[in-house]
Amino acid sequence: MRALLTLFCFTILIQGFGQSSQINKIESEIKKNANDRTFEKQIIDLNNDGKNDIIYLYGCGEPNCITVFLNMDGQYKEQLHEQCNSYVLWNIDNKKMLYVRLTHCCGESPYLSNRVFEFNESSAIIKENYVLTNSSYTENTHLLEPFIYFTNTFFVKVTIDNYNLRFSPSIDKLEGKVKETFTYACEDGTNIIAKIKIASKIKVLSEIIEKDRKWLFVEVENNTIAGKEECNPISFEFKNQKLRGWISDKYVTRE
Repeated sequence: MRALLTLFCFTILIQGFGQSSQINKIESEIKKNANDRTFEKQIIDLNNDGKNDIIYLYGCGEPNCITVFLNMDGQYKEQLHEQCNSYVLWNIDNKKMLYVRLTHCCGESPYLSNRVFEFNESSAIIKENYVLTNSSYTENTHLLEPFIYFTNTFFVKVTIDNYNLRFSPSIDKLEGKVKETFTYACEDGTNIIAKIKIASKIKVLSEIIEKDRKWLFVEVENNTIAGKEECNPISFEFKNQKLRGWISDKYVTRE
């Protein structure tokens, strides 16, 4: 019995030494790529397997970089590496969700990339992947996204062509209500950020009544967006993401 216990303790000691050596190697490599050779480090069990995983955040140019390692079979294995401006960890139903946010370019953009990851025993799984208007870019506007989301989403079909997708539930002009001319809007002085093709099927995430008009908060695919490139925030940099915004329910039918 004593021999078995000694062997067990010796095995744990060897594994711990091996992991420590690997972490030193990982962090040495991160320092080579990090601004000022510095980084932030968070040790946390991301997948509820009882083992510590690691999140690194460090400057790697204009934005930051985030790298996530899962502790698997005594080794730290990289599961996520991408640019971001910031990240937040949520705990939902005893599952940890990593929310990663990135501005469009150069730290100044009217749009934000939002990605949410969940971790299983051996990988990172992307749960949400969308672009939203940057609240710091707009002024005196509200409800860039809803306060409450549906538990059960549904789909609608657009019944007219070039239907307006807006960053807020309003048809009012925006004079004096944005940081500067909303460069990436479809029409200057408006909150229109994209035009949706007729017959497009789009997901509804929430809805509200605003000034006697029902507005739907929706998520649209790139292939449902019509018109010129400057009227499509996800066409030039956020290529594999979806776009979220508001549409009136006037010209849609529920699927």
